[in-house]
Amino acid sequence: MNEFFKKWIIETLNDMPYEFTVSDLLANIVEKRGTTSYIGNSQQIGYYLSKREDLVTRIGDGVYRMLEKEEE
Repeated sequence: MNEFFKKWIIETLNDMPYEFTVSDLLANIVEKRGTTSYIGNSQQIGYYLSKREDLVTRIGDGVYRMLEKEEE
């Protein structure tokens, strides 16, 4: 997975609802960025999100929930 796609995933997470699917996230990225060669597939997104437990938690097959932001 390239660095552009990783950056776009993180940026798009801010626009997603509290619970979302990987397919919704991918559709949102394609809507914003178009179909470029830098965009991966839903499996890549799922793999990347599984490594980013600081941002989301998995609640089902391809379904994720945003973590609550702690106030300082």
